[in-house]
Amino acid sequence: MKRFSNILVALGVTMLLLTVGMKSEAVAQSCCPSGSYTQTSVTSINPTSGCTFTINYCYYIEPSGVRNIFICSISVPTGQPNPPCDYSIFVLDEDFWILVDTVTIRGLHSINPFVPCNEEGGGPSNVIVETTKAKCQRSYLDYTSGNYVIEACDEEPGECQNTYAVCMLNGEFIKTHIAGPTQTGSGSCPKLNPDLDTNSGACTSTCD
Repeated sequence: MKRFSNILVALGVTMLLLTVGMKSEAVAQSCCPSGSYTQTSVTSINPTSGCTFTINYCYYIEPSGVRNIFICSISVPTGQPNPPCDYSIFVLDEDFWILVDTVTIRGLHSINPFVPCNEEGGGPSNVIVETTKAKCQRSYLDYTSGNYVIEACDEEPGECQNTYAVCMLNGEFIKTHIAGPTQTGSGSCPKLNPDLDTNSGACTSTCD
């Protein structure tokens, strides 16, 4: 009986170590630019296609109050009923990337609320938000997860940045585009505007 108890204890310790190891690996695989960022996600609906999608992103709030957002990847579950979801009109075009910025900024608002526009001097420039994503991205069907995945093309480096002023006015979300899209680094992918239903997995520009 004692030997059986020792075996159970050993198994318990082993499972604990495996769990800790998996958590450590997950942290190590974080897409965040640096350890100062926090990784999270937000889920929304594409109003054009009617499909639900999830944005994985990192954020960092500077001491000055400027909020930095880094878009890691986007996942869209397959098998969503049609209607309302139509993958053939889920297009990775300029409107979609504007939507991604808006959804992500709203997600950050739920974590750390933006101030009303009439505080700290007033006007929509109370809080500056900079969003960054890979300039070149591709979409593909990941059979393991059962999701369409939109993520950076590693062979095409370069980033795309937009800057916004954000505040709340009478309970309404006010987002003013200040600058961008600004390209940094290299990357020569073309603007393809693929849809999820017929995409070829080719790299497409998010910054033109």
